Amino acid sequence: MNKVEIIAEVDSKGRVVIPKSVREKFGIKPRDRLRLKIVEAMPRRSFIKECAGALEGEGNAVELLHSKSPLRVRFKR
Repeated sequence: MNKVEIIAEVDSKGRVVIPKSVREKFGIKPRDRLRLKIVEAMPRRSFIKECAGALEGEGNAVELLHSKSPLRVRFKR
């Protein structure tokens, strides 16, 4: 049995797209039944939730986001 590993995104209707190359490799056609093994779920991280409260009470939010964002990488020139 051939195996392949992909990372796929679930849409708002609960559907997952199987890449064309994988469908062709396994001969998957519409209405075929598949056996899926889910090894790990990776919930989407939200920038808004990650940064909530990080800039509270410190001034101009736009300037602070540019200077203090936990997701921003700084490069020295």
